[in-house]
Amino acid sequence: MKRTTRYLNGLLIATLLLLAACGGSDPEPGQNVGDGLAKFEEQEVNWTACDPDLFPEDSEEGLAVLGDRLECATFKTPLDWNEPAREEINLGVLRVRAGDLSQRQGAIFMNPGGPGGDGLTFGALFGLIFANGGVEEVGRPAAAPELLAQVSERYDVLGFSPRGLGGSFQLFCGTNEPLPPANFYTDRSEENVQTLLAQARLTAEACENNPLADFITTEQTVRDMDLIRRLLGDEKLNYLGYSYGSWLGAWYAKRFPEHAGNIVLDANVDFSKTWTEANINFIKGFQRGFEEVAAPYLARNNAVFGLGETEEEVYGVYAGLRENLKAVVALPILSNLYSSGDVPFVGDILVASEGISTILDELEPLTPETYEAFLDGVAAYPYSEDEERNATLSELALDLAQGYLQTLEPQPIPAVLEPSDAVLNAVICNETLRDQGPEFYAEQGDQLNESYPYIGGSFSTSLLLPSSTCAFWGEPTAAMPDLPETTPPVLMVQSGYDSPTVAEGALEAFRSLPNAGFVYVENELSHGVFPYNTECVDAKVARFLIDGTLPESAISTCDALPLPGESEVFPPGTAPNLDGASTSGLSVQAAQSAGENDLYDLVHDIIRTNAADFFSH
Repeated sequence: MKRTTRYLNGLLIATLLLLAACGGSDPEPGQNVGDGLAKFEEQEVNWTACDPDLFPEDSEEGLAVLGDRLECATFKTPLDWNEPAREEINLGVLRVRAGDLSQRQGAIFMNPGGPGGDGLTFGALFGLIFANGGVEEVGRPAAAPELLAQVSERYDVLGFSPRGLGGSFQLFCGTNEPLPPANFYTDRSEENVQTLLAQARLTAEACENNPLADFITTEQTVRDMDLIRRLLGDEKLNYLGYSYGSWLGAWYAKRFPEHAGNIVLDANVDFSKTWTEANINFIKGFQRGFEEVAAPYLARNNAVFGLGETEEEVYGVYAGLRENLKAVVALPILSNLYSSGDVPFVGDILVASEGISTILDELEPLTPETYEAFLDGVAAYPYSEDEERNATLSELALDLAQGYLQTLEPQPIPAVLEPSDAVLNAVICNETLRDQGPEFYAEQGDQLNESYPYIGGSFSTSLLLPSSTCAFWGEPTAAMPDLPETTPPVLMVQSGYDSPTVAEGALEAFRSLPNAGFVYVENELSHGVFPYNTECVDAKVARFLIDGTLPESAISTCDALPLPGESEVFPPGTAPNLDGASTSGLSVQAAQSAGENDLYDLVHDIIRTNAADFFSH
């Protein structure tokens, strides 16, 4: 059984920190080396051994396989590409060099998502996956090992810290004025909604206090990426990006179509629309993931969880909780809707919440004098007949109960954002038009709370979604480029029930590109598919990375793997219809959820944690 922090903080990953090491080709057409670019175009890059402190302690043996192929450098880039003669910044870059330099075809740039995800060591992990020919799991060998190994032989795998993060300069936001405490976002009273908007205003002010925030945009980042490409001496930039990484990759393909190589986008934000529309999609997606995937799964396994025999009964357990208890469990539930392998933990959270509710009913009204009796009751409550499981659930319930007590005496929250959260707000708000004022976020939050009660009301607060922050931000400093006349081939990979980046939005983005392929795992929940460890998915992605070969069908479907403990896939039934899609012949024989291999688990946890941080800053 996984530790309680799995429930409360989302997916477990190793903390992967900053880079410290030191470091052309012709400038882009239209760029004048006399305008300040020369020192960047002509810089000497010094590749050295990476600092071992970059990596988790238990990764030493695995990374040793890469030997001296693993190396790091620091690239210098303009703070502002519009005025490159001004200040310069550093970018931390890591690469796993191609295994056979005589066959080298370029570099694959990696991005794990966000905005606010540091991709530096992500490159090392994927370099190891490719070098190993994939990953083996219990009862299931690695899929497409020869093709994945070819990727390793022919390409550098490159991770980098986007500006504002890790091995770049780090962006912080802060102000002395604390965020006022508010009730849970389901409280749609005028007073509470205005308090939620006040939190958003202070969040915006905290970031605008830092003048560097204006230069944290996708536009500036893709120009950084293209500089790295030129300094590597490569004609093309190949790419594999997840979640926000799909937005970043699409932006690069549109800004530099002549230099875009093999571009793979997984867990796709609808990059044909706006961030505002993407945020609304996120709200819809999590409602669906909870009601149509997690709740039916828990109902099918009622003998284990005891939450009800129908999805309505299971979801009703959450819907019937006190609002303050909902405020405590909403985020832990959400954090376990990023991966099919984590769906059982949604059930554990609900079981623990039922126990807490029972004790609260017995002690109402709860007062400071009865707090200790409340915690004692929660600890003693019988959650399961299985002794080990009961101990785990009791520990979880106690943590949730402590959180519940804190909601009874809310305190002001410091208006301080760490780099990942600061970059998140800066990117989204620097790319969001000011065509909607605070009243839009209040009214839209009311409507979404009615239609999607799980997290719909969060549209009005900056503490779960970053959307309303943008109502108080300055003017945008970047806009997605228009579709160029000639577009490079793009391969998109998508799961049907991805909560944060919904399939409908991914399909809209796909249809906006004239030269793209779409690999669709139609009954899968997980956010981020590749590597999925099935031939149907992994071989298609590997072939495209090797030589740009798109699947024969514009849209090809792959079967999902069963949820944990189940031997077959139970289609939720409302996945987007894919007219003209071809169906793979994948046969699923056993319930094998992704994540039974440490390396595989770590890679996908990084992807999903970056996405989860989008909602938990």
